[in-house]
Amino acid sequence: MNKIYLLILMSASIMIVFYGRIDIADAPFDSIPDIKNYRLMAEAAPGLDDTVSRNFGYRILLPYTAGLMPFGVDTNFYIITVILSLLLPLIFFRFLKAYGLKDETSFYLTLLFLAGRYTYGFAVWDFYDVHDLFTYILILLFLIALKSNSFLNLSIILSIGVLNRETVLFLVPSAIFYYAVIKRDKKRSATFLLSILAPVVILILLRSLITTESAAGKGIIYSLGKLRFDESQKLLDPVTYYRIINTFIPLTFIPMIFFETSRKFFKENFHLLILTATYVASCFLAGDTERLIVPAFPVFFLLLGIIFEKHGFYSLKQRLFILMMCIVSIPHHIFFRYRLPHRDWKVAVSLITLTAVTVFFYRLKRKNRVLDNNSDI
Repeated sequence: MNKIYLLILMSASIMIVFYGRIDIADAPFDSIPDIKNYRLMAEAAPGLDDTVSRNFGYRILLPYTAGLMPFGVDTNFYIITVILSLLLPLIFFRFLKAYGLKDETSFYLTLLFLAGRYTYGFAVWDFYDVHDLFTYILILLFLIALKSNSFLNLSIILSIGVLNRETVLFLVPSAIFYYAVIKRDKKRSATFLLSILAPVVILILLRSLITTESAAGKGIIYSLGKLRFDESQKLLDPVTYYRIINTFIPLTFIPMIFFETSRKFFKENFHLLILTATYVASCFLAGDTERLIVPAFPVFFLLLGIIFEKHGFYSLKQRLFILMMCIVSIPHHIFFRYRLPHRDWKVAVSLITLTAVTVFFYRLKRKNRVLDNNSDI
């Protein structure tokens, strides 16, 4: 195996141990609806539990798999989480390379991803929401298949994704725009539309055939209605926008600092802007803002890679500093193996590291501008 893949696996293994795992016997985690519902689903396998609520009952793939495995339900969920946690950074590295970044840049970005409190850490720690990890893998595979125009793979990925979590279909608008507007390819546009028939049929069948507590006796129309926009009050809540910024701390403002590079990137890849906007908008569908926006991470880190390579961010000392800022930002007052004593500590550390990274890259940009001006003399 290539040494770089071994390094990624070693790094991921260290971070899995560092993040630890949720203790579902400890308050307040013992009352989380996700855990209760997915446990019921796993315990009912190979049957289906019709007492689970809302959309949980339609996300059958991983709870059903965990229920069929030979160990205890908790152990089975954690085994699946560890396997996917090791696969995810490997596929992420392949995604970055497929989109043109250098090996060293892709590896460094993978380390930054692993050190992300929400991009990687929360999904590893909360092993009952393992479908998040699988969704991230499917998004990466979808974007790789999109670039290679592999329509069969696109259809398979979306079909499997619908069995895991319906939000994978948020990828569809960006792909339609990619073929219809950017490529202006009518044939491929039509082929892609055909490729999404299977996942749409699966979505309808799941919500027609599976009965949940909230949809009992109400049928397909009601179950599809549960996808409605139901958190609109978050639009006017400042906390929502703090959480959006919080998702990628301390790296959040780097694309804004290099605004012209970011603008050019999204102008040339407008479908990726649509994908990002779709997942940002999805935070108004439910309460877990950070978790709902994280699926935009492939675009965010790809843009970071382009910025790093274009603006000469290669110094080992500088890269270690930014990586350390990411690691320092990890601790939380509720999540993970090692916790901060109070929320105020988390906020203070997050603001300090966010400021440090933002100032660093602002100075890097100014330094590059001075060098460019001097080269013209």
